[in-house]
Amino acid sequence: MTIFKIGVLGGTFDPVHFGHLQMAEAAFKECSLDKVFFIPSASPPHKDETTVTSFTHRLAMLEIVSRESVHFECSAIEGHLPFPSYTIDTLRALEDLFLEETDLFFIIGEDAFLDFKSWKSYEEILGMVNIAIARRDGYRKTQLIDFLKMIGYTRQNNCWRRQGRGKKIFLLHTIPGNFSSTLIRKKMKEGILPEGDIPEGVLEYIIKHQLYRSDLKHDPHPAGPIS
Repeated sequence: MTIFKIGVLGGTFDPVHFGHLQMAEAAFKECSLDKVFFIPSASPPHKDETTVTSFTHRLAMLEIVSRESVHFECSAIEGHLPFPSYTIDTLRALEDLFLEETDLFFIIGEDAFLDFKSWKSYEEILGMVNIAIARRDGYRKTQLIDFLKMIGYTRQNNCWRRQGRGKKIFLLHTIPGNFSSTLIRKKMKEGILPEGDIPEGVLEYIIKHQLYRSDLKHDPHPAGPIS
């Protein structure tokens, strides 16, 4: 039986930037995935909904970057789920959507994972999907190792596992660049084009739809290839 390995990278993506793409690419390569799905949060529980760009625009920007790679796709699944958008509900819906021969890999940044015990039904998440953790600059690896041990995981070859239960946890070797959606929005409000932070197609979409600042002018210099 062929098992399809599907990566899931969720987030607000306001906007999607090269750091997100580097995380997805690292998980794709290091975990030998078949696809990576970007899943924008429809109504993030930890953010003020009035300050988040519309779901339609954030999904459209992800569709732009997904067209640049045959192994990237995006999903509007959270747009069809009850608010707010909790990860556990999304993962349950994905399990129903995909075939039984699918193994899910939840991609998450180290900073978010260190706060994992505060997530809704985090124990159920650990039991239903593999997790691929992207390291962050400025974080000590011992901090992450201590947390994994605290929640009952031990290292086994190239991954971490809990005795008799749960899925695998992988620590990705690739460290994404230091990109920030918050800083990108701040740049644009100050009239600075965030070239080098986001793909050219996303920048063109932002300017066309005046998402963050209405008086920005397009600069022809490219933002660089998708990593």
